Amino acid sequence: MPHSFRSATPLSVPDPAAVAAGLDRLGRPPEWLLALEDPDRVLAELRANRAPLGIDGTVLQGCKFKRADLAGGTWSTLHRLRVRDGDEADVAEIDLRGRLRLPGQASERVPAQPPAPERWHGYLPGLRLQVEGQPVDAAPLAPPGSDEHEPARLIEAALRARGGRFSGLRLAGCRPRVMRYRPGLRCTIRYDLAYPPGARPDEWPDAVIAKVYEEEGQAQHTYTAMAALWRSPLGRSTTVTIAEPLAVDDEHRLLLQRLVPGDRTLKGEIDDAFAGGTRAGVAALSGVVRRVGRGLAELHGCGVDYGQEVTWASQIASVRATAAQLTAAVPELSGAVDPLLAGLDLDAYGTRSAALVPTHRSFRPAQILLGGPHPAIVDFDGYCRAEPALDLSVFRTTLCDLALRVIPRSGTASPTPAELATSMSPLDELCATFLAGYEEIRPVDPARLALWDALLGTKDILDCWRKVKFEHLDRRMHFLRRRLDLGLIGLDSGA
Repeated sequence: MPHSFRSATPLSVPDPAAVAAGLDRLGRPPEWLLALEDPDRVLAELRANRAPLGIDGTVLQGCKFKRADLAGGTWSTLHRLRVRDGDEADVAEIDLRGRLRLPGQASERVPAQPPAPERWHGYLPGLRLQVEGQPVDAAPLAPPGSDEHEPARLIEAALRARGGRFSGLRLAGCRPRVMRYRPGLRCTIRYDLAYPPGARPDEWPDAVIAKVYEEEGQAQHTYTAMAALWRSPLGRSTTVTIAEPLAVDDEHRLLLQRLVPGDRTLKGEIDDAFAGGTRAGVAALSGVVRRVGRGLAELHGCGVDYGQEVTWASQIASVRATAAQLTAAVPELSGAVDPLLAGLDLDAYGTRSAALVPTHRSFRPAQILLGGPHPAIVDFDGYCRAEPALDLSVFRTTLCDLALRVIPRSGTASPTPAELATSMSPLDELCATFLAGYEEIRPVDPARLALWDALLGTKDILDCWRKVKFEHLDRRMHFLRRRLDLGLIGLDSGA
């Protein structure tokens, strides 16, 4: 089946049984780690430790696991709680940040009756989690500034500094609406702009999208990439749309871009289409997915020579580093991916690497905006130069993963291997349609695609552990087994 996740190009895995045994170990996360993403377990621990946490009079109404990350030898966590105090009617939100004590590490000794407990601070012995509470990290509604008029002044100054048609621009004010907030990374804000009466030529925008970045230099990097893409043939494409970059204020880590037409993402379309079943979803999305594939080929072929180089060597080194970090925290996983990575590296050096091309790097359905004349590609924050297979693999993996989350099935448990296999056959067809659109413009190297599929599939599995996202583990393990044609090897090995 060409271009499916059951690769038509065989990979030289020297010892398939050892590879399968390693994956089998990665498919069995320990209970002490699984508990972190279980809101019921977290609530039960909080209720059992009210006094040490100083929350005796607090009603715990709900809990949501937000995220976790493996760093510094263990996991840090974030849970968001819905709480109210005693008989108070108002419900508040509290962010509970935690740090996991690994098995074998000394546990925090909590006194039965602490003299003066600090509210929301303490140790949850059933989870081995040292926690502290803090107010919810609210998204910034504006770039940094001293008063409510500062955003308009910053936007006006940035646009005027660009010169040309914006050199005389004047704003009377602006109204913000946060579109997306990722703490520690960036905030995306839509600003509807107000002009003095009679002072707005047609070329001045009604609204702009502003991105405020945490990392120094990121605004300038993204602006430079977008400006180069806008000047390239991609900026004049009739297949897909990209946003025109308008201005950058690197001092305030602020990027401004023009709005692109569209009111929904391809991710949302997948949720709706596949709720009616696999075949219905494939039929509904084949046309747009093929067009998105063609648009990606236009991006890869646009000729922009800018950006960090992301190579096979750098990516397999990154995966190995993640595996080593995980092994340091969970020694039982030592060597679990070594046979697979060794085999992939051997295959990689036996094939010719593709030329590096302009690469989105996060090319997923959430980055495709629909509803305008053409699908729009957004979010070039990760722009780099890499082999085409990086974007091709990320998109196909995420497309299938999103579909499998919403396809109806009997029961509420995770899909069985048989259910996954049944659903994957038509999803393979949809992936082939995407690649057929790509191949209208550029060829696909199936050998390199198979390699990148397997490498990024391995990274996805390790990320389930690193981020404590085990709800995705079965699907991602199934994807990788299909890519390697491992079938049922190792599933019953007891390894």
